[in-house]
Amino acid sequence: MAILTVYTKLLNKTLEGARIIDMGSTKTCQCVVLPYDDVVKVGKEYLTGKYAFYILLGKKQIGGPMAYIGQTNDFIVRVGDHKQKKDWWETALVFVSKANEIYASEALYLEYLGWKEAMEANRYKMDNTKAIKEPGLSADKKNDMELFFEEIKFLTRFYGCHIFDKSKNIVHEMGGYEIFTVEVEKRGIKGILQYWPMSKKYSLLEGSLISAIDTSCSKGAKKLRQQLINNPEFCKREGNLIRVIQSTNIPVETGRPSFPAEIITGTSMQGTTALVNKDGKTFADLYLGK
Repeated sequence: MAILTVYTKLLNKTLEGARIIDMGSTKTCQCVVLPYDDVVKVGKEYLTGKYAFYILLGKKQIGGPMAYIGQTNDFIVRVGDHKQKKDWWETALVFVSKANEIYASEALYLEYLGWKEAMEANRYKMDNTKAIKEPGLSADKKNDMELFFEEIKFLTRFYGCHIFDKSKNIVHEMGGYEIFTVEVEKRGIKGILQYWPMSKKYSLLEGSLISAIDTSCSKGAKKLRQQLINNPEFCKREGNLIRVIQSTNIPVETGRPSFPAEIITGTSMQGTTALVNKDGKTFADLYLGK
């Protein structure tokens, strides 16, 4: 059985910091992982003057995790513009050829392949504002870059990002789910949540009525509420209520139910008892052994 060795060089000796992921002498593609704060310092040393394909990755938020795909002949020059105009990204994955096989036309073709596959996979909310058209390239060069792009996809998965991978069956991947309601009758609030216990993820479902007013909710909940309420793609104002017109995820790092309850009501809530399923059982009844 063939063995592929992948090398990771930790540039500041931590798993969370800047690093270089390399597939060894048999492969030419190399990935430089740059947290936002390390971009300039590390990038100047390893990326200056090199043609590159890159992905900007951001936090999970209303509408899903964000990403941007691009290409450049010098990432350090290009990233200065992104720092001024894009305030959401946290990490850059920058792919270069150790054998200097990438030039302007090849980089454009890689950008097209990356954008196309990311859009088809539909796992990330893409910040690219315009569709990327296929550039002209000879058949031989296309073949070379398609093979190179396979290496890009492998290293992207190795890093832990699945931006190019289509989800065949999300229910199977995430396991079973429970439907909870968070209701405040006197205010007309009725939020419907889909909860995936295996992955501890929540979705706020279409048709939910949530409060348009913030009172005592946490800063994190207030920030996400504003993202949701101010986005006409997801919500429509109805007096003191907001109707959810497109289901969306509620990013909760710890899986705690109080956070989505605050998103729905705009107030501080005890989510373990506020989330109730169709049988009258609370979140605590089902998942906390109470």
